[in-house]
Amino acid sequence: SLGVTGTASAQAPDCAGRGVPVNKISIQLWTFAEYVGFGEDAATIARLEEVLSSLSEMGYRNVEPFTLSGLSAEDYRALLDKYGLKASARHVNVGSPESPVDFQQVLDDNKTLGIQYFGSGSTPIFPLIYTTEAEWIAYAEYLNDLGAMARQQGQTLMVHNHDIEFEIVFGDQTVFDILMANTDPRNVVFQLDLYWATNGGGLENPMEVLERYGNRIQLFHVKDMADGPFPGRIEIVGEGIIDFPEIFAASVGQIRYYVVEHDPRFGDPTFDPFEAAEEGFAYLNCVNF
Repeated sequence: SLGVTGTASAQAPDCAGRGVPVNKISIQLWTFAEYVGFGEDAATIARLEEVLSSLSEMGYRNVEPFTLSGLSAEDYRALLDKYGLKASARHVNVGSPESPVDFQQVLDDNKTLGIQYFGSGSTPIFPLIYTTEAEWIAYAEYLNDLGAMARQQGQTLMVHNHDIEFEIVFGDQTVFDILMANTDPRNVVFQLDLYWATNGGGLENPMEVLERYGNRIQLFHVKDMADGPFPGRIEIVGEGIIDFPEIFAASVGQIRYYVVEHDPRFGDPTFDPFEAAEEGFAYLNCVNF
């Protein structure tokens, strides 16, 4: 339902201006994946439009798509423009050494959409196909080559993590370390998913990653973790146990977009993605760090 997105949500809270600037707040539309659905029919597009309209009313100025729902890049851009939204970044399949994609088409669509940052929503872990360090190095080198092409066209390739990149270790290097070591900072940046970084390495892990890699991390997925036995499930931003103010303070100046995300709880009717979006925006808009 749209019950949580009344007109009051468009009013700036008292704390406005003290938190993350609105032009740096975004939301990964995967949050609405179950609500919008995975079709390409008119009803799907209507639900997408309903979501974009609601996000605009909540105060969002940026969104991070993971699919164009069958629309052309031109038509998707027109939909964003209609609601005063910008695509801050997008998740899009960039392939792998084993199964490359038409990368120039990705870059062309990015240009139409007005996107600078883009990358796959995950490394090849669904299912996990790499078992050796050499395979991960080859994947990193593949990304580095793509990133060089993107940079020549004014765009920036990013890597988005889950937990596995911190859990799989070769010698004294995690997969995350390997991806860092085998990509040029000019060609590849990182979108640190704070929930998965915590899940994969403990509550202090995001801080350790920021201390080690600094400016290579340019975007956050701001996703919280529920209290209770570790690791807790994904929680509405600000209602969990991740210390966002500490993380944000350690990375001030380098983060281009703080992207709210709450993975759908598929089949759970008690989860309201509109509530997750509205609460996440309010938290970022007000958080002191």
